[in-house]
Amino acid sequence: MISSATGVELSDPAREQAFNEVAGIESQRLFAVALSILRDEGEAQDAVQETLVRAWRAQDSLFRADSPSRWLTRVCVNHCIGRRRHLRSRGWPPMALIEDAISRDPSPAGDHLDVDRAYRRLSLRQRAAITLNYRHGYSVEECAVFMGCRPGTVRTHLARGLATLRKELGDA
Repeated sequence: MISSATGVELSDPAREQAFNEVAGIESQRLFAVALSILRDEGEAQDAVQETLVRAWRAQDSLFRADSPSRWLTRVCVNHCIGRRRHLRSRGWPPMALIEDAISRDPSPAGDHLDVDRAYRRLSLRQRAAITLNYRHGYSVEECAVFMGCRPGTVRTHLARGLATLRKELGDA
């Protein structure tokens, strides 16, 4: 084994190739999940990178998992929720800045801005549940595994999140 400058030990070529294949296949999907939760492309790219670094360091767990895709999704969702909390605790992004940018945008894509503004009003857990369940098609039970909670809690997040979206978009 060879040690890299980051302190991560490189594995044998076959294992490295297997990891690269999994990372290549999953990167775009992980980016979509991260972007849906974080709502910022740069932060989403960082989240995917951090997810892959964690996967590299825990290759044994990744390859022992029943589904590497599910394992990566859980790591990514947990990282995104933690990262979003960290950013909010630092006051970023300021809601006044977001609201100002939305209200000044003269683009004909006003409907998309309304949906985005409504989506931002969801809690992190509601956003994660809706993203995983409705956008990526995971079952409530799978969402519960990814989010580290019970299926009933996911159902609650889904119901409350949908109610908030309906209210914000005027469909209630």
